[in-house]
Amino acid sequence: MACCAAALAQGGEMQFAYKGNPLVRHLYTADPSARVVGDRLYVYTSHDQDSSEKDVHFDMLDWRVFSSADLKTWTDHGAPLALDEISWASKQAWAPDCVGRNGKFYFYFPVEQTKIGVAVGDSPAGPFRDALGRPLVDNTNNIPVVGREPIDPGILIDDDGQAYMFFGCRDARCVKLKENMVELGGEIRPVVIKGIENDTENHGGWYGEAPWIFKRNGIYYLVYSNGWGKDTTMLYATSPQPMGPFDFRGEVMSPSRAGTSHGSIVEFKGRWYVFYHDASLSGGDGKRRSVCFDEITFAPDGSINRLEYRAPQDVE
Repeated sequence: MACCAAALAQGGEMQFAYKGNPLVRHLYTADPSARVVGDRLYVYTSHDQDSSEKDVHFDMLDWRVFSSADLKTWTDHGAPLALDEISWASKQAWAPDCVGRNGKFYFYFPVEQTKIGVAVGDSPAGPFRDALGRPLVDNTNNIPVVGREPIDPGILIDDDGQAYMFFGCRDARCVKLKENMVELGGEIRPVVIKGIENDTENHGGWYGEAPWIFKRNGIYYLVYSNGWGKDTTMLYATSPQPMGPFDFRGEVMSPSRAGTSHGSIVEFKGRWYVFYHDASLSGGDGKRRSVCFDEITFAPDGSINRLEYRAPQDVE
């Protein structure tokens, strides 16, 4: 895997075919954020290193982006941004998101478990450049407001044009963004999820991390993870309002047994898909994960028909 990853990090592209899950087999990827731009679907991921060790705390160095027009033939666009291109960050290039607006593409990235930055580019595949030269969100001396770990940004641009950013590990937060997408447009607020008050870490609807927000038929869906154990998975809650409060609804899917659970849900060409990660390519090593995707469906009342995860059998 290392030779392919090194070549792509220098700006090259590589075509590959989808052979079933996991989607990406030539390097380790995690935390997929799936976005549709025109007739293509783009997947933004974090990047577990080949050399990642079980006792290292997810020390990742860059991000990756992949795209497809048919979910069969894919392009690996390489690394659109890396830690060594960010003057104020030095470690932990974790789960990103990216959205387009006014002809530009805005790439949101967490670093150092304490900050979220934003970079901008002219293409959904990057490259992206740091837009501010400083964090957009930083919990230094402000943990009560920002939360203990402001990571995992997830963006929604609503039908009225208002943009929102959801984020946070253990402490779920949301904030409006200004139209320029690089400034906060209001106060950072806690996200309220009703129906999980008695749940505990790694169980039930407890909020752990990885917020993803989308809208379908007038309903706002907040997707998230309930922790870091082998049985943790992606959950969801719904609301008629973009910032909640949300009502807990249940599991998006059964556990993929990667130790972490982080993903996204997107509509593409009339069908809905969930992107997530497992640890099948590495033989179960939760520090070397792999992006997967499957089609999902909805019940008439808007609830998500729970997906049953099936471990890939043909991974080499």
